[in-house]
Amino acid sequence: MYFQTKLQDLGYETEIQQFIVEHVSLAGMGLTLITPQPMEFAASALDESGLGDVSGILTPVGLAMPGDIPEVGLEGRIDFAKRGVITFQSKAENVFEAGAVGLVIYNNVSGPFRGVLADQPEFPVISLSLADGEAVQDLLVDSEIEASIKLTLENLPSQNVIAQKPGASDAVVVLGGHFDSVPGLSGANDNASGTAVLLAIAELLADVDLPYTLRIVPFGSEELGLLGSRFYVQELSSAELENTKLMLNFDALSTGSGVAIFGDGVFTDLINEKGSEVGVDVRVSQGMRGDTSVSAVFREAGVPFVMFFGDGASRIHTELDTVE
Repeated sequence: MYFQTKLQDLGYETEIQQFIVEHVSLAGMGLTLITPQPMEFAASALDESGLGDVSGILTPVGLAMPGDIPEVGLEGRIDFAKRGVITFQSKAENVFEAGAVGLVIYNNVSGPFRGVLADQPEFPVISLSLADGEAVQDLLVDSEIEASIKLTLENLPSQNVIAQKPGASDAVVVLGGHFDSVPGLSGANDNASGTAVLLAIAELLADVDLPYTLRIVPFGSEELGLLGSRFYVQELSSAELENTKLMLNFDALSTGSGVAIFGDGVFTDLINEKGSEVGVDVRVSQGMRGDTSVSAVFREAGVPFVMFFGDGASRIHTELDTVE
């Protein structure tokens, strides 16, 4: 693996930490329209979606609000709704109570999206980008079209890369960032930028004598629910967890006008002070909405942390997350 080879070349002791993830898998591109020449559209399953292999007439239901549901019901149909106004959960409940066997929600802004349901329904719920949603909507104007969705659960291998540089004490400082991205997106900002910074820091510290043991950890499967960092923390012994004195997380650093940080105050104050000394403007933030990055797992385990991120989040999880 590239990260392991690169870190070994810098003189770090390395290991691959393998783990298994339960992955919700969509057949094909996600949504198939059953026409004389079948058409496929790239879709993503909403978190907590139901599973199943379903087919039915693809039926537009507006925003899937109660008033959008036809009086005759939606028995055996896959419903097609636009994002907005009410929650994903409410949309799902409204159509499934009317007899639908699947729900497709397309975005109301440019690009794809990933949503979360509060409770798992019996049937699949998937999302489309605005462009694909509008294309499907146009196809449904003139005729009824049958669609199919196949959503299954499978076990897949994933891994973390752990690189270590022993120091003068048993205390451990972890520098990490996730190396996966949202399926279908290049992930230049989220999180190629973070892993690039991580490797640059590893190179800078490779020949520096440190008073603590340094661990550089590119984490896998963050976008699937912080799975790599969660597995890493769960595998620590009580003594190893106690010896972990600080975690620095680098995520989505390449957008916005500067760098922002949030985390434990004693460390954010120190970083802000050192930034001022070298002419780097560091904005101390109250946190990111949802706090769904690898450092959240360390925080839950009681490890002090600081997260570094770009102060512009507009590209995250969108088609704009490219190197341009």
